[in-house]
Amino acid sequence: MKDIEKKFIQDVDNLVPRPDIALDVLSMAHDINCSFSEMAKKIEMDPSLTANMLRVANSAYFGYMRKINSVHEIIIRLGMESVKLIAITSASVGLMKSPQEAYNMETGSLWYHSHATAILAAILADYAHVEDKSAIYTAALLHDIGKILLNRPLQLESCDRDVPRKFSNFVELEEYMLQTNHAKVGMALLQKWGLSDNITIPVGYHHTLDCPEKDKLHSQIIYLANFLVESIGIRSVAPEQYMFNVHEFMEQNQSIPDVPNVQANMENIINDFFTQFNQTAPTI
Repeated sequence: MKDIEKKFIQDVDNLVPRPDIALDVLSMAHDINCSFSEMAKKIEMDPSLTANMLRVANSAYFGYMRKINSVHEIIIRLGMESVKLIAITSASVGLMKSPQEAYNMETGSLWYHSHATAILAAILADYAHVEDKSAIYTAALLHDIGKILLNRPLQLESCDRDVPRKFSNFVELEEYMLQTNHAKVGMALLQKWGLSDNITIPVGYHHTLDCPEKDKLHSQIIYLANFLVESIGIRSVAPEQYMFNVHEFMEQNQSIPDVPNVQANMENIINDFFTQFNQTAPTI
């Protein structure tokens, strides 16, 4: 972690409260000795997390036929892998629902975009036969968390300084104004929270293909999921209003990451994405 990123996360607890219970749940889910009852007790310590998890678990996305009424039922019926996804999804709502004015994002926009990216990344991971889908999903869900930390500094710098030219994207603007960007700061924050490299590194490299070789596939999946969601333009909860021409996209973007089994199946992937995103019906 460079000094410049350390500067932006030094007072992080005042800006982005650490989702302690959700992170504890993720750790417990990876512990082969953890019991279902211990995990249920941990989740139930946070009423907001519990309520959100029940809402997500009963959505069409997880598709259980009978209504789930308790955290213990979530764990028993849906299993550990689903619990990990539901826990971090539920915790992220509180982290990312605020408006990010420097990025022209209204209340909820950051979370809708992040949620869409996570769903698409999980689908890409399925097609690429990635085993640890929960890490992919978590990295995608949190890929833009650095924007929360840079929102205010970027606003202040933009007011105090003349911008000599137009920038093609926010990463270029961030680098010019702050000498870092939201991907690097997001990676530093997640490292501070103790998340594993297979989550933090894809977050740090989701705007570049120049990533460490050992984390290349995970990073490319997050990069591609984010790029596709940006191309679709998702910033609200009305996916039925979006139009996306797969063939036109492929013709115009010849240099997208070569994720296994993705380019040949892009039409199916996008159809799966719209179906699953509609089913989640996210509300905040």
